[in-house]
Amino acid sequence: MFTLTISLPDEIWCSNLLRSVIWDKDRLECPRCHSYDIKKDGQYRSYQKYFCKHCERWFNDKTGTIFHYSHTPLKKWFLAMYLYFVLWPGCSIKEISLELVVPYPRCYRFIRTVMEKLSSISATKLDDIIEVDEFYIKAGLKGRSYHNEIVKTGRKPRQRGLKPWRGRGTFDKDHPMITCIHQRDVMTYFDVPVDKSLIDLICKNVGYGSTLFTDEYSAYNQLQKHGFIHKSVNHSEKEYANGIVHVNNCECRSNLYQLWMRKFMGVNKHNLETYSKTFQFIHNNRTKTRKERFMEILYN
Repeated sequence: MFTLTISLPDEIWCSNLLRSVIWDKDRLECPRCHSYDIKKDGQYRSYQKYFCKHCERWFNDKTGTIFHYSHTPLKKWFLAMYLYFVLWPGCSIKEISLELVVPYPRCYRFIRTVMEKLSSISATKLDDIIEVDEFYIKAGLKGRSYHNEIVKTGRKPRQRGLKPWRGRGTFDKDHPMITCIHQRDVMTYFDVPVDKSLIDLICKNVGYGSTLFTDEYSAYNQLQKHGFIHKSVNHSEKEYANGIVHVNNCECRSNLYQLWMRKFMGVNKHNLETYSKTFQFIHNNRTKTRKERFMEILYN
């Protein structure tokens, strides 16, 4: 069983684990000039130090990684990654900062850096039988007063909760749409359509010629014109399944998404795409063991 008390005993063990992930033992590469003419040159704290003979510069195991320039021990950052990305449904950043005795701004910056790394992972197009559904969550201009989008509005960040919005919401009304695109028994994609339409997101994530199952939302009526086989169920008529045609898997995953988001007590709507892609990574790797999930985050 992979647990932190057993698997993360000290800083030396953590640095050895990072070294095994970042560097190829047979062929080290300089993170600056990408030369292979490298030699070991002592220690920097508990990290191996190297010297590049080509650019004549030193580097260590953390150089070029998200841990570079951080004076916080690796063991604390590994614990933060474990609590936030591996455990379900995870801990909030505030709880992690209290547990690690790390200032909240520093902990927030680190977690956001990891989230942005995971969000930038390129995705392959889905095909075969695809379910598509949309749902809405409350997300306004919560956050720090120096957030770029809050500064543009010239108002203070929201502190009180948003009132429920009846019907379909919009991004401008602080009830943005989240799209859930699920290939059965494979993986799920989550997106926030801000600059792109719902059809554009489907064309981006789904291969042409695939069979798409949706509900009765009128925005899906254009799918056949874009080269998809489209079948739907009418939820307004209490039709939730017609043979294999349903979107129940998407609705299940939308509930898991909202459960995972609940611990944040609201997020800024301009950061919602990063949170959605982070949950996408966590959800698509849920069948792996805790150790495999933790190592997957380090590799990325």
